[in-house]
Amino acid sequence: MFENKTTLWVVHIGKEETVPLRARDEGFICIGWTAMGDLSSFKTREQIKTAMEKTYPDWSSKKISASYGQVYRFVCEMEVGDAVVFPIKQTREIAIGRIKSAYRFMPAGDEFHALDYANMRDVEWLRFVPRTLFSKTALHSFGSFSTVSTSNDFLEETISVLAEEPHEIQVLTESVADEPLVDNEENDARQLFENAMLETEDFLLKSWVRTGAAFEHVVAAVLKAIGYTAKVTRASGDHGVDVIAHPDPLGLEQPFVKIQVKSGSSTIGEPDVSQLIGSLSEGEKGILVSLGGFSSGAHAKARNSARVSLIDASEFVALFLDHYEKLDPSWRAKYPLARVYVPKR
Repeated sequence: MFENKTTLWVVHIGKEETVPLRARDEGFICIGWTAMGDLSSFKTREQIKTAMEKTYPDWSSKKISASYGQVYRFVCEMEVGDAVVFPIKQTREIAIGRIKSAYRFMPAGDEFHALDYANMRDVEWLRFVPRTLFSKTALHSFGSFSTVSTSNDFLEETISVLAEEPHEIQVLTESVADEPLVDNEENDARQLFENAMLETEDFLLKSWVRTGAAFEHVVAAVLKAIGYTAKVTRASGDHGVDVIAHPDPLGLEQPFVKIQVKSGSSTIGEPDVSQLIGSLSEGEKGILVSLGGFSSGAHAKARNSARVSLIDASEFVALFLDHYEKLDPSWRAKYPLARVYVPKR
């Protein structure tokens, strides 16, 4: 698949909200430092460092040192055919692809030039996968603060994920980039927070995905923490309803809430939403929780019914964390988490 290739590139595109999704849909990767102009003529690290110092005279030596090596790698070291992963924050996916073109620079007047993403390479995206398919150590490596880095130790695991093969890879070392991890001092706190949230979400989702009835009990526990009375239904005869919740301790007050729970990684479509709506009696509400997300048809069906709400993986993690302190102690022991603080700049 990546014959004679030993490098796995990791590229982050995070500052502009729309660009990462376009990179996914249109097949490219891109980085900033647009003010430096077209870098095609530069061949050495020193040339790029000198150009960066001239372009950004107000930058500290630390910031220059943390940045120029990444630009050099993107322009000069990446090769056509190399493997690349791109963590997509908006969709919580990892894009796996192959570098398809040499470096190119988008000229002034192009929208990517205005967005400060004018340095580009085309990519053939081979697969978009949930983060939960990768090991914790791989995700930690992919979470580097650098815009451009390498995770060569995880190329084999990436190929295995791409081929949908089971993998049990013991990694004894982690890739370390030549340059410091932090490339923008002003974003340190934000990056630390985002990485902590991603690692927490990864930990929880890996514990829940494809656990069937076990995840139903997690959903019931969160509803109890919110203030509902909730119980898991029996495995048979539930007509697709996995949890029943009530707003009062005795379970007598309206509205009754019927929850359908999906712990698989597959996207849930419109038929499941219709099934839940069909199970609702007058005055009842429905919630569909899916760790694999929802299709556009499912969202459209839910929008047309004021009685049903959809909760995806990220939304359920947020509910779990928001009410973590009110969970029964046995659940907090099962999923031990600690509050951390990051510096506010």
